[in-house]
Amino acid sequence: MGGVAQVQLLAAQGPPPGAAPNLGLAVLLALLSACAFAVSTVVQHRAATAAGEDLPQGAVLRLVGKLVRNRAWIAGQGAALAGFLLHAAALKFGPVVVVQPLLSGGLVISLALGAVVDRRHADRVLPERGQWIAAGVVAVTLGLFVVSAMPRHGSSYADPTALLACAGGAALLMVGAALWALRPDAPHKALALGVAAGGGFGITGLVLKDVVAHPPAELLTSWTTYLLLVSGAASIVFAQWAYQSGALIECLPVMAVLEPLVAVGLAAPVYGEQLAPGFLATTGQVVGVVGLVVGVAVLARRTAARETTGVPLAVPAPAPAPHPHPRRRG
Repeated sequence: MGGVAQVQLLAAQGPPPGAAPNLGLAVLLALLSACAFAVSTVVQHRAATAAGEDLPQGAVLRLVGKLVRNRAWIAGQGAALAGFLLHAAALKFGPVVVVQPLLSGGLVISLALGAVVDRRHADRVLPERGQWIAAGVVAVTLGLFVVSAMPRHGSSYADPTALLACAGGAALLMVGAALWALRPDAPHKALALGVAAGGGFGITGLVLKDVVAHPPAELLTSWTTYLLLVSGAASIVFAQWAYQSGALIECLPVMAVLEPLVAVGLAAPVYGEQLAPGFLATTGQVVGVVGLVVGVAVLARRTAARETTGVPLAVPAPAPAPHPHPRRRG
């Protein structure tokens, strides 16, 4: 009981020494993180597409073998690591309700970077007008939400009871999605798994804020460090399972929407973060969140619908046998 009381005491305290709240710095770091993740996404996808051109569909192990020797793909992994570290730094100085939505801007940046890269390849499909409009909606509503939120910084340490309850809810969601996906005749498997992955990534963002609040010497003794590893790994597994279980258009939009939505919605009970009160501020926040959700969903859906190449994760169904030609009668 003494250990729990100590954790709850830390949760009630303000930020740890040397990590005073700095909203401007948190916004900058979150935007840099979104840029790094966008670079990683574009580079890795293009490298995987190029590497898989001369491989039969479903040859995943051979594809992975080529990718681990591909410098561009390795550089993409490095960009993903940089994005994660910048994400952690942003959460150290700013609230979850601002940092997590800003990461959604990575979809917009990925769209722009992908368009620049793909202009050099005549065989690749460029973004269409609907994607650019959705990207503009995301950018505008994201800015509106950040400006109108002006959140009150809560604790840097999570309330252990609330965080465990949220993690338990995510675990139950994953178990339910797994049981559904394991049914041979279950419809919308990718959607169910995408919901579990998106919720898991949202919880992972919440846990990450607590982890970075601890000094480096305490990371190995903090229970949230191990919760972060489990939550992050499970979310990645469910995301890959969702990709394998159905069309990208079915799982990507819900994953992209749920990650920031879950984190923002649970930041108040876990960290005590509160948005700015007042009619104008609340109106801006509601419009910003609704616009962000709609924009991200439409952008992800349109992007997935126009995706014509990708990593072959699942073995396709066998092609139908050709019809025999009738013999000509002499």
